[in-house]
Amino acid sequence: MHLTTKSYSNCVENCPICGGVGFLSAGVTDIHDPEFGTMRECPNRRRKFWDSELGISYDEAQGLDWNAFTQTDGVVRMRKAYEKLLLRGKGWLYGHGQPGNGKTIMGKAFAIVCRQQRGWKTRYIKMSDMVNWLRTSYDEQAGQQVYAARLRELAGVKVLVVDEAGRDRSTDFSKQSISDIIDKRYMDGNITVWLSNFKPANAFEAYQVDRITDAMHTVLELKEPSARRTERSEREAKQWWIEL
Repeated sequence: MHLTTKSYSNCVENCPICGGVGFLSAGVTDIHDPEFGTMRECPNRRRKFWDSELGISYDEAQGLDWNAFTQTDGVVRMRKAYEKLLLRGKGWLYGHGQPGNGKTIMGKAFAIVCRQQRGWKTRYIKMSDMVNWLRTSYDEQAGQQVYAARLRELAGVKVLVVDEAGRDRSTDFSKQSISDIIDKRYMDGNITVWLSNFKPANAFEAYQVDRITDAMHTVLELKEPSARRTERSEREAKQWWIEL
């Protein structure tokens, strides 16, 4: 797993926005602005290339149109919470409830919207995979430095969606690495989403719960029954994220 978005040097053919280069100047003239001298991805580039490091395949993404999901009360409530995050561009959301009520598909749809519509660096990942990726840092030489570098990558992602929270908290390493991620992202002004079958107190240590349930953040409990078999539409697969 690697969290740095791959760089492509082109865009759609004869792109009227970037001329085919794929990137545009941020247009910032203040040398003290952190975006001074940086480039932004052309919106049309995302029509041609799929970010393979999003954590969701292109084929799967075509069936994750949240406009086509069965509009249960839980799906509607999650959609409103995600739209609030999109509007603010920052904040945390902890969504929990029984399996099969739409948490995962809505979280994935949100990640796709963030990456493909907003152009934000976004990652969807299961907690166990995230912890294992950090744990394998110590299989490398200079493992502590590798761990720190991977932690910086996780901290630097604009939108991080962590699914199955609470499934990997049994070891001291798991507890410490999750605390490190929470601390790194707590004050960064980005978006962090935690999805779980458990209430925060049953998924995290007390210190971690204090951060996740901070008054600045949203905790959403979903009590709806399973909708696993009716969650998607029968529409033909398509790039729904660019059909605005």
